[in-house]
Amino acid sequence: MPFSIIEKHTHPKHPRLVFLLTSQSQNFLARTYLNGKLRYKSTSTPLLRTAFRVGGEWYADLLRRVKSEPPSRSKHSKVVQTLGDAFAQYRRQLSSKQLPDAEMIWSAIRSFWENRDILSITPTVFKEFYAVRRSTGVGNHTLHKNVTLIRQILKHCAEEEMIAAIPFIPRIGKIEQNPKKWLSPDEWKHLRGVSRQRIKSATNVRTRHQRQECHDFMVFMVHSMMRVDEVKHLRFGDCELAMNGQGDDVLIVNVRVSKTGPRPNVVCLVGAASVYKRRLTKEATDEDLIFKDDHVRAFQSLLKAADLYEDGSGNTRNRKALRATGISFRILEGANVTLIANNSGTSISSISNFYAKHLRGTDDIDALTTITRLTK
Repeated sequence: MPFSIIEKHTHPKHPRLVFLLTSQSQNFLARTYLNGKLRYKSTSTPLLRTAFRVGGEWYADLLRRVKSEPPSRSKHSKVVQTLGDAFAQYRRQLSSKQLPDAEMIWSAIRSFWENRDILSITPTVFKEFYAVRRSTGVGNHTLHKNVTLIRQILKHCAEEEMIAAIPFIPRIGKIEQNPKKWLSPDEWKHLRGVSRQRIKSATNVRTRHQRQECHDFMVFMVHSMMRVDEVKHLRFGDCELAMNGQGDDVLIVNVRVSKTGPRPNVVCLVGAASVYKRRLTKEATDEDLIFKDDHVRAFQSLLKAADLYEDGSGNTRNRKALRATGISFRILEGANVTLIANNSGTSISSISNFYAKHLRGTDDIDALTTITRLTK
C-alpha cells in the first residue's frame, strides 16, 4: 500500500494505534501492528476526534479477535519476524560513514541475534547475551557497543510499529578505562634494534621476509598514528608522497576504512613515507594492499624477544600500542593537540583519557621547566 504520509497521530489511550492522513485520501487511516501483522482501517472521516472514536472501536474489536489467532507468518511479517530481518531493514537507512561500523559489530554478534524473534526479546535474553559474550573474553566496553547497535535496531522496529516498545535492557556495568601503554622513546629505539637484528639473523628467506614486513608494519603504525584496521585496508592508490618545510618526505593518505568514517589528507611522517617507497614495487597496482598480513603473532614474538610484551604494570601490549606510541610522541614534540586529534581520527578527550593518560612530567622535563614568561 504505497503512499506518502502527510500527518501522523497516536491514539491517546492506545499507543500502538496510529492515525495517518495520506496523499491518497482526505480521510484518516487507522494503523496498528498486532500478532505479527500490520493492520489498516479507513475511518471514513477527515475529523481526527471522530477518527479516534472509530479507530478505537476497531482496535478494541481487533484485540478480542487476535487472541484466538495463531502467530502470523504472512509475506509482510516475514520481512520483520527476526532481528536479522530487522537489521537488514535498519542498515538501509544508515549513511556510508555509519554502515561499516554497524556491519562490523553485527558480524561479531550475528550468531546470537540473527534468528531471534523480535517479539520474544526480553531482559532475560540480554542477560544470556552478556554471559555468552563474556565467556569469550569480551569486556564491558565492547558489550556497550554491541548493545547500542541492538538498541538502535529495536528502536527502528518500534518506530515502524513492529513492536510496541523497546524492551528493558539490563545494565552492563562500568567501563574501566584501560588505555594501551605506549612505548617510551628508549623502548621504541630498543624494539627497532631488536627487530633489525632478528631480520639479519633469520636463516630462512621466508622468515626474513615476514620479519621485514612486520618491521615495516610497526614503523608505519607509529609514523601514521592510524588504527590497525585502517592500515590493513590501505592501498597504494590511497597514498601520495609530499615534502614538508624541512625537506623531509611525508606521506599523505586517504583513509577509506575507519570506524569514524573516511578521513582524507592524513599526514604521515618520514618513516611511513620510507616504508611506502620500499614496498612500492614495479608490479604493484593502485588496488594492491600495502600490507597483506596482519602480523599479530609476528609482532607478539618481537615484543617478547625485546622483553616488552608487558608494560610496567603487568598489562600485555599488542599492535594497538603502536598507535598510542605515535600519538604520544607527537604530543611530546609539541604538536597541536587539535591537529593530532583530527589527523588520527579521534577526539581531544579521547587523547587525554586513552593516550596521554600515561604521560608523566619526567617524560619531558625540559618542556615543564623552561621558563619563558615567568620570572625566576
